[in-house]
Amino acid sequence: MAIIHPFVPHSAMVDVPVAALTALVRDAGETPFIDTMLEFCRASIAADFVAVFSRCSKGRPMLIGTATTTGADNARKALNGYMQHFASDVNFALMSSTTGGDAYMTYQTASDIDSLGYRRACYERTGIADRCSYVRATSELPLSISLYRSRGSGPFSPRELERITTMMPILAASVDRHATTTAEPPAVDAVARALRRRYPALTVREAAVAARAKAGRSARQIADELGIAETTVISHRKSAYARMGLTGLRALIRH
Repeated sequence: MAIIHPFVPHSAMVDVPVAALTALVRDAGETPFIDTMLEFCRASIAADFVAVFSRCSKGRPMLIGTATTTGADNARKALNGYMQHFASDVNFALMSSTTGGDAYMTYQTASDIDSLGYRRACYERTGIADRCSYVRATSELPLSISLYRSRGSGPFSPRELERITTMMPILAASVDRHATTTAEPPAVDAVARALRRRYPALTVREAAVAARAKAGRSARQIADELGIAETTVISHRKSAYARMGLTGLRALIRH
C-alpha cells in the first residue's frame, strides 16, 4: 500500500537552484509553466516527471499540467491511463476528502498499487519507478502535485524524499499562483452549456471540445484535459462546426 502521512512543512534551510526558481516564478500563469516546473524539479530533486491535478465540479480529476523528460508521447500515455483509473488512486481519494483543509504527502511504487489495470497503464507501460506527492483537500483548490522517477533513473532515495517535502511549499505556492492567474472567465463548462442551449444538436462532448477550442486551446491541450485522443478531439471539433453551421475555428471564435 502507498505510504500516507500528514504534510508538515520543514523549517530547515535548503539550497535551491536560483535560475530555475527564478524561471518558475516568472512563468506562473504562462503557457510554459509546467515545463518550467519540470526543469526546477529536475535541477532541485532530480525528478523525471511532474503531474499536477485539481478536482473538477463533476468529481473527476482536472489536469493543470504534466511534463516528462521521457517524451510527450509517454506523458500522454500516462495521462490517458490515469484518467481511466483515477478512482483507484489514493491521491484522488485524499483530494476528494470532505474534511477540507488537510494536506498529505504520499509515496508509492508500482508494487504498492493493487489495481492491475492502474499499475500497468500508469507505471509499467510508462517506465515509472515511483511517485512522491503533495495532496491538499480544500474547497478552494483541491490539489495534487506528483513527482516521479523513471525506472532508468531508479527510485527516489530517502534523502531525496525528505528534500521533496522541504521543497513542496515552493511548488504549491507556484501552482496556486499559476491556477489563479490562468483562471478563465467565463469557465469553459459554462460556455459549453451555452453552446448546447443554442445548438441542441451538439453532443455533450462536442460542446466541451468546441468551448475549449473557442478559449484558444489546441487539439493536444483539449485531448490532455478531457483524457481523450487528439484524433477524437479533431473529429468532435469538425462535427461541432457542422452542427453549428460554422466554417472553422475563426468563425467559432468570432461567434
